[in-house]
Amino acid sequence: MADLTDFIQQVKRSNDIADVIGSYLELRRAGSSLVARCPFHGEKTASFHVNRNMQIFHCFGCGESGDVIKFVQKYESCTFWEALEILAKRANIPMPETQYTKQDKDFADKKKKRDTYLQICRQTGKFYYRCYRSDVGAAAREYMRGRGFDDDTVNAFGIGYSPDKYSLVRYLDKAGFSRDDCIKAGVLSRTAGGDVFDALTGRLIIPIINMQGNVIAFGGRGLDEQTVRFGKYKNTTETPVFVKKDNLFAVNIVKKLKQQNALTDLVVVEGYMDVIAMYQAGFHSVVASMGTSLTEKQAMWLSRLADTVYICYDGDAAGQKATVRGMDILDKAGLEVRVMSVPEKLDPDEYIKKYGKDAFEQLIKQALPLPDYKLRLLDSAFDINSSDAAVRNNALPKYVKGALVMLRSLDDVRQARYITAVSLKTGYSEDYFRRKLAQDNADDAAREITEQLSSPQDKARYFVAACMLRGEPYAVLDDKPICNTSFLSDLFDYLLDCVSKGAAPVVDMMYTVCPDAREQEYNQILDVDLSESKRDVNERYYRQCKRLLTVEKLKFKRDALLKKIKSNPADASLLDELAQLSQQINKA
Repeated sequence: MADLTDFIQQVKRSNDIADVIGSYLELRRAGSSLVARCPFHGEKTASFHVNRNMQIFHCFGCGESGDVIKFVQKYESCTFWEALEILAKRANIPMPETQYTKQDKDFADKKKKRDTYLQICRQTGKFYYRCYRSDVGAAAREYMRGRGFDDDTVNAFGIGYSPDKYSLVRYLDKAGFSRDDCIKAGVLSRTAGGDVFDALTGRLIIPIINMQGNVIAFGGRGLDEQTVRFGKYKNTTETPVFVKKDNLFAVNIVKKLKQQNALTDLVVVEGYMDVIAMYQAGFHSVVASMGTSLTEKQAMWLSRLADTVYICYDGDAAGQKATVRGMDILDKAGLEVRVMSVPEKLDPDEYIKKYGKDAFEQLIKQALPLPDYKLRLLDSAFDINSSDAAVRNNALPKYVKGALVMLRSLDDVRQARYITAVSLKTGYSEDYFRRKLAQDNADDAAREITEQLSSPQDKARYFVAACMLRGEPYAVLDDKPICNTSFLSDLFDYLLDCVSKGAAPVVDMMYTVCPDAREQEYNQILDVDLSESKRDVNERYYRQCKRLLTVEKLKFKRDALLKKIKSNPADASLLDELAQLSQQINKA
């Protein structure tokens, strides 16, 4: 297929967006739209709309919008190419392999490389798996048995072992993979002198598997003092298929529970062994952030899997600021966040081994809602009940400041409840806290309005593009306006290409020609009200916008010409051109 864009459109036309989204979400009709609770942010009422006529989705709560490919890409947390493949397979359309345009070939080359890296990771996982179960894996098996893990648990996580520096190298050579690709896939390393080796030598190997069930990386746990000297745990390097902060360990297991309707809530821990120990104890709805602070990408995945998340980080990390920031990200994603406190500075793995499953279940039941946990941290940091007046007077303002930060992060309902609690705790009146929060809200609103202000030309660009994309009959444009963003530049290229071909623009093509735009940019187009009742007003405004953009472009040319004249003041032709431009500006 010569043009990948044609193929993309074929896939999209063969996958009605309402049918596809309906296979993921429970849609119900509301007027001309189909609605559901948004899968991309937490909400109680449905604000996620699917428009079958325009073949797009739009959430009026979080602003997410897109075509059918973008929905699958976001819901499945996969790449554009992976989403395209899912939809092509759904419609029984074979993926093209040859005759790409240059831009399309770049996409295809990236996909081919990604597929190669995934194949390398898969083969590497098989190699480690076999080594664990062979004679060379005796030490690893002894280690796992010593920690109380049975064969079912070990097999569930695909645990492996790396026996030496070069066996994996030879195995991948024999499998036909280039060493450069193996290094880029993160499974091999190269010294300054050019020696290629397995950097996880002598370690227990824990495969990291993504939401789609692909092995994307490995964690290695040292088994002896010599190996542990270089770090108890060591991951393969970050690669095009593995970015640590964007992934969760054991998310593949939890996704299966979700598909089986066997998932109610989730426990988030820090490390691999915590997950494996909890799995062995019967807690299967557990993922690990792999030692990183929780990120927005991780929060997005968690919010699709469950409504309530229990944070169970190691006892010695509970008060870290980075941990609290991660919890705030989860809270903003609409999740109900509860924080577990593991006593004696033990990690979950150690606590379960020492006290058993029932004791750990009690920790889950005793978990604090996030605001209460934050207040407990303030209690630890600032002793406002001290018998020493000097200590108490010094601590109280700091406590109040911290409490205001906590209150600002809450919705109106929770804020009202916790204002009362904080007032009783500090002795400050509820009105004091309400006034402080109201002033903060007013300041935030003023800043937001200032940030949203844009020039008339910027507004005109978006309005003209919106009218052209929606096929308004008066929306005629002769040439491309000045575009100050790549989104507008690419969108106008597409719109003017349609004009040259005499073809009607298609709304959902916006996501194909501008795949990397921000949600705010898409929404600037989608939020334009082009209803029939506003037809006359919009047509007049369109003419004003078109004139504004024409004058802007002419003035840009004039300014460039003035610079040339400054360097060549005696050039009569430049002066004549300047006079013509000035006349055009006056007539526009």
